[in-house]
Amino acid sequence: MAKSRNIQRHRIRRRHHVNPRCMALTTVFLPALTLAQDDDEPTSSPSQFSEPFQDQITGLPMERFFGARTSFGFAFALPEVQTAPAGSFIGQLSFPLVNGEGWGSFGLTGDMEGNFILAVWPDGSGGVMASFRQATDEDNPPEVAGDFRVRPLPDGVSVNATSLTYTFLCENCLDSTFGLGTDAASGDAVMGWALSEQPPLGDPSDPGARLGFHERGFGPFTARLGAAATAEFDAIAATALEPVPASANAVAAVAGAFGEGSGDEDSGDEGDGDVGGDDDDDDADDAGGGAVGGGTAGGGAGGGAVGGGGDDGNDSDSDDD
Repeated sequence: MAKSRNIQRHRIRRRHHVNPRCMALTTVFLPALTLAQDDDEPTSSPSQFSEPFQDQITGLPMERFFGARTSFGFAFALPEVQTAPAGSFIGQLSFPLVNGEGWGSFGLTGDMEGNFILAVWPDGSGGVMASFRQATDEDNPPEVAGDFRVRPLPDGVSVNATSLTYTFLCENCLDSTFGLGTDAASGDAVMGWALSEQPPLGDPSDPGARLGFHERGFGPFTARLGAAATAEFDAIAATALEPVPASANAVAAVAGAFGEGSGDEDSGDEGDGDVGGDDDDDDADDAGGGAVGGGTAGGGAGGGAVGGGGDDGNDSDSDDD
């Protein structure tokens, strides 16, 4: 009988035994599976608005979408009077890097598909590469060229191991055929953003380098363009440097491509939906001629996120990525 009881206890112990290798595999793969399920969902929404911001380098008053969790920022300022048919604006992209690598972008519309975007990343030589893209291929948005140009502002470009800031004049970028024209400059418009902590594939000094998936975050937000008009625009724009060149492989931008998007990206609100910009978007982010598609702008060693009003990292800033 004693032997029988020992066998029974042994069986009970085995019945409750948990294989440590199974636990280890679960610990490793479950988070990855969760990320895989969520990484195609937008991390911001149109209910997140840009907010007032002042660039401390130029002193220019701007509006900015900022994500408190991702620390992605996109700021913009417009002239008081826009020209037709295409208009210009001053923009600033700022976001964190991981070991000096990553890329970020803004887009003229809230849909990722067909969006006209400007992407920037470290060029590997202490500067920043800027490249116009059109998301007609979401796996690798092709570099595009047209009558639009990007001109970096003096002292407005910096990159180091942890952050990147790129301040620029975007000439002839507001074009209704690309989704956002000068007719919308006096009000609000839904724009988009994307962020990755992975470097583009290929030579980082090539404006046509392959962009991977924006796994760090992406989504729409509402840009208060009318509130971004300033009398100081012309003076700052006049200091912009030479346009940066596109690569020889850039293709012509496709008019109307933004209308081919599915619009699914607009549905993912990672914020609480409060108007005025709540930073709790998952990491949702807040609010902030020649064939020129991209180029290199010299970057200083200064830190990335430019301070100033608008983005103090609290959850009232527009949202996060």
